[in-house]
Amino acid sequence: MRFRRTLVTDHGSHAGVVFPLTEGERSTQPVGRHVISSATHRVDTAASDAARDEQRWYRNYPVHYREMTRLSAGLNAGLIATDGLTTLHETMRFRRQGAEGSILEAIEVPRAHYLTSVTIEGSAPTGAAELLLHDDGRPVRGAELHRLLDRWVDDGTAEPSAAEALRLLDGQPDWLDLRGHTFVVLGAGAEMGPFDALLSWGAHVVAVDLPGSTTWQRLIDTARRSPGRLTIPLRRDVGPHPTDAVVALAAGADVVTEAPEIAQWLLELDGPLIVGDYVYAPGEMHVRVSTAVDGVIEALLTRRSDIGLAYLATPTDTFAVPSEAASAAMLEYEGTSPMVAMARGLAGRKVFRPNYPSMLTMPTERRFGLFDGLITQQGANYALAKRVQRWRAIRSREDGAWVSINVAPPTRTLSVVNNTLLEAAYLGSRRFGLNVFTPQASRQVMAALLVHDLFNEQSVAHPGVALENEMDLFAAQALHGGLWRGPYQPRSVLGFAAVTGRFSRS
Repeated sequence: MRFRRTLVTDHGSHAGVVFPLTEGERSTQPVGRHVISSATHRVDTAASDAARDEQRWYRNYPVHYREMTRLSAGLNAGLIATDGLTTLHETMRFRRQGAEGSILEAIEVPRAHYLTSVTIEGSAPTGAAELLLHDDGRPVRGAELHRLLDRWVDDGTAEPSAAEALRLLDGQPDWLDLRGHTFVVLGAGAEMGPFDALLSWGAHVVAVDLPGSTTWQRLIDTARRSPGRLTIPLRRDVGPHPTDAVVALAAGADVVTEAPEIAQWLLELDGPLIVGDYVYAPGEMHVRVSTAVDGVIEALLTRRSDIGLAYLATPTDTFAVPSEAASAAMLEYEGTSPMVAMARGLAGRKVFRPNYPSMLTMPTERRFGLFDGLITQQGANYALAKRVQRWRAIRSREDGAWVSINVAPPTRTLSVVNNTLLEAAYLGSRRFGLNVFTPQASRQVMAALLVHDLFNEQSVAHPGVALENEMDLFAAQALHGGLWRGPYQPRSVLGFAAVTGRFSRS
């Protein structure tokens, strides 16, 4: 049986973390099928075989992710995560100077001090901290902030636990004084990352991003204006008193090709460290960079005992959703208009499908809804890269690490704006109950939830807090923008939202 392959053809495709050779080609589809099949093999052989034999992976992968999530919503989340990560690292290759092995093997090789450091001290005084969020780009605080949180809960933008966490943080202004705390931000220049917010609250930020003086000059300028500190990896010596421009030219490292050197550099930093993965790349590169970052994280967790982890879960994924949210969506679907019923009939029930056709039951008798928010325009590689983060979060928390992973809202990032269909769908999404955030609004609120998780010892981020199910790590404090509580399955209204968005833009 021969499957269609997506080939890796970019100029840097054969250096660092790469896809393995399959029949002489480095293709992505066999890896996606193999990793998901292996992740479910010990739990459900039928699901595993179905993923392995899927001939139209890039069209039908949501079916297999949905089934894997259903299987995880019981007693199997840790087992699936373990097998998924193991297979990923056994399958993906790290290539350097013609030799190939796993990324974990490459990181184990002792390294010379390839990267050095420079620390930038902020000049702003540490003032009285106050929680500030954004409402459609407008900053809000105090009583207005609390009204915004009430609205998010009322319109289904956020789960009540997310609003409660932000209210608690607002009542504890000393939590926003992050002096003495060190955050490693992998993907420091990312649109959705907490870089700016952490520095504004006085944190010590260790930044990792690709070389490029424009990005690094912006990061350095931000640090200079803040009350925080910024430590930067340098690729070459810059002398005793370099200017910021000289530092920007020498800064950065590529985790895909230099993961072993980055791991060595981070291992030598004083701790404790909270390591946040905010790296994004388009297409197949996202799997490569996520594999590299996960290799670095596994090395840190293995060799140090003072590592915490931070991630953002994408809302366009599959989740086991609390019964309260699923019931609200089902009730709203029952009240949909006759026009919707007519449209469904004309389209063979392929549009305006219910978000939750039925409620499911875990082995513990707990009921839940199975949410499928995967958007095929984002692709199977995006889904796998984000699932790697979820697997690592589950594994690490089971092993006793502190892990913060909150579902972030739909956001008009550059990757969305550059996708014509997604941009139009996001513009027209309000008609279907979706609240799309600006990047600034998402960055600030997700950074705030990260700080809440750090200081609130009752947060699910703390391994001492018992979870009824590992999937609760993602259900708590979800700020999904209305996706979980909307009446319709997102893919079934994507086209209608896109048409509406195109009209609103014209």
